[in-house]
Amino acid sequence: MSRFLFFISILFIFAGSSKGRKRRTGDYVKVGNSFFMIWGGAKTGIMPKGASCSHDSKMLYVSNFGKKNKENISVFQANPLTFKRFINYPGNSIESVVSPDNNTLYSTNMYGHYLDLINLNTFKIKKRIKVLGFPKVILPDKKNNLYLSLWETRGIARVNLDTQKVEKYYTGGINPRGMALSLDGKILYIANNGSRNYSIVKTDSLIPGQRPLVKHVKMGYGPRHAVISHDGKTLYISVMGNSSVYAINTADLKIKKRIKVGKKPKTIMESHDGKFLYTVDYYGHSITIIDTATYKTKILKLPLVRSSGLTVRPDDKFIYVTGWCTHDIWAVQRIDPGFYPHLPLGNDYSKFRHYQCRKCRRALMDCKILKK
Repeated sequence: MSRFLFFISILFIFAGSSKGRKRRTGDYVKVGNSFFMIWGGAKTGIMPKGASCSHDSKMLYVSNFGKKNKENISVFQANPLTFKRFINYPGNSIESVVSPDNNTLYSTNMYGHYLDLINLNTFKIKKRIKVLGFPKVILPDKKNNLYLSLWETRGIARVNLDTQKVEKYYTGGINPRGMALSLDGKILYIANNGSRNYSIVKTDSLIPGQRPLVKHVKMGYGPRHAVISHDGKTLYISVMGNSSVYAINTADLKIKKRIKVGKKPKTIMESHDGKFLYTVDYYGHSITIIDTATYKTKILKLPLVRSSGLTVRPDDKFIYVTGWCTHDIWAVQRIDPGFYPHLPLGNDYSKFRHYQCRKCRRALMDCKILKK
């Protein structure tokens, strides 16, 4: 028996079935020829919403939504998960993206409706750009622009990072959120969380002072996030209402497959080699792994409450998922044939105060437990 299979067999004996017990490090599922194992977790700030990795796979940044003016971003070494520090500034962080040179973090801020540009050498804000309309998701293009979905104003903004000029466009969908770009940058796809549809926008029609060319395509209730496959042939959109991911052919916009995933999928992301698609399942407290060649799935339940943010290390060796109500982040190791588990394993659930109940009635942004 190989070292890898021996280790997995030991894990199986140790971890066993997760039914009826708390989830813990060492739990795993197998999808295709790869294993996906809970490596360990760490505390973040309050209500971690999004996460992003540096392009060299060395650093991890978590956007903390719940505390104003303090502990806005948690900084980790992605080795696989070592906390380094908080970044503090006025407001909060919703979603973030790392610049190609790894020197700047772009982050949206609910308080004041800003796009914050944070220097990752000094951990200070170097520029704050006003973008009214409650900017949420950030999508870079190849021309040094950032697209921002504007939750409150049925549209998007395009920010030129060279000039810092902001252009705003009305696209018509209610609560636009997730976005994806075609590989040539000519088509922008927008998941409209409140409209039961997604929008298709020709980017060359984004001309200041004019209405862009927009087409709306019907979907199920609660489209949430969007991503383009590595080959550009498939658009994936998560839909919370029927707990599915739609695989859509970009050539003719026909649905290739509706993939059933964990309960209420939020963020989705494709592995950098295109072999897997990941969803974080908000009410399932889990991550779903999808084999993009076969559309076969496995759900890995996690030791958190309310899966929210998701990012994939560029080397594809780790996937990171944030717990909205338990204020933590968990590393899931992808173990391909010929590779081995990263040892020792990280912190287990017992290291954290998981005081939240998965089935209780809630208030305060879906986290505070109401007294009976």
